[in-house]
Formats: sequence, C-alpha cells, structure tokens
Amino acid sequence: MYITDSIRLFYLIFFLLVVAFLTWFVFKVRKSPKKEIKEEPTGRIDKREIAFFSILVTVVIIAHIVTLSNLVPWQKWRIWSDPVPVKQFAIDVEEYQFKLPATPMSVEAGEFVEFTLTSQDVTYGFGVFREDGTLVFQLSVLPGYENQFVWNFSTPGLYDIRSTEYSGAKHSDMWIKDAIEVSGSMEVAYD
Repeated sequence: MYITDSIRLFYLIFFLLVVAFLTWFVFKVRKSPKKEIKEEPTGRIDKREIAFFSILVTVVIIAHIVTLSNLVPWQKWRIWSDPVPVKQFAIDVEEYQFKLPATPMSVEAGEFVEFTLTSQDVTYGFGVFREDGTLVFQLSVLPGYENQFVWNFSTPGLYDIRSTEYSGAKHSDMWIKDAIEVSGSMEVAYD
C-alpha cells in the first residue's frame, strides 16, 4: 500500500467518524427535554453553542478533506497523483563523479522522469539547476540505497547537475554543465 493510499484511508475513516459523531450528537440534543433559559450566566457552555461549534468544525474538516483529496473530480492535486515515469535514468555517484547514462540526458517537457541514484562510498547531493543558477530540485544520495526521485520538467532548456552536499575535498568539482536537455514547448509555472 502506498503512503497516499494510507492517507486517503485515514481521511475517509476520520470523516466517517466525525459525521457519525455529529449525527449522534444532533439527535441527542433534539431528544433532550427543553429547559427554560435562565437569565443569569452559569459559566457553562450551552448545548446550542456546542452544536454550532460542532457544525463549524465539521465544515472545516469537510473543506480540508475536499481540498486535499481527489474526491472532487475536477481537482488534480499532485500530492494524490501516482505519476508514471516515461523515462528512467540510472546515475552512479562514486569517487566524486556523476556517471550519467548519456550526456545530455534528453527529456520532453511535460514528461515524468525517474532518476535512480546510487552511491558506493559517501553521501552525495544531487541537485538540478536551471541555466540562471536557481535550484529545481535536489536529492541526498545515501550510500547503499537506491535513491529514487520522479520529476516533471515543464520548462524547456538546459539544466546543470551539481553536488548539493559537502562530501569531501573534491566536492566543488562535482558539476556537469548542460547535463539535462528538456525539449518541447510546454511552459507551466510550477517548475
């Protein structure tokens, strides 16, 4: 089970429990005998105030669930999507060098790409940078693990790869200019 499935299941169970509690509470308040309203304050919360607060909390929870889930069909939140990468690139990092499968790695704009990075010696950083030097994303490459990352390049251009974590004396040499070439005409603001 993916973590997104667990989150969806949690939200569904939580939502059903809140609805069940509020339904029980509303019917209990309705069936309770009506008392005369006292003029003097008692310092206790009135049942109508509790009902109003409960309704308010329910509305907030429902709004939260609807905005973070894919219950509404026209929403396409990236947190819930399970992107299928069109291309996979296996990159080995060893002895202060990125060993790329091809230079440049060609990608189409709008495609999901999976990077699988492995290190045999120390922890490295894998950072992808735009031509103007701004960071697109970065990943820590831990030794002994397959470090995977899926990304969607939306802006065409050339991207550099640099090490983003200090790993030793040769850290500053870990830079490959124009390592990723993104072609196409898609331009979206989230990249």
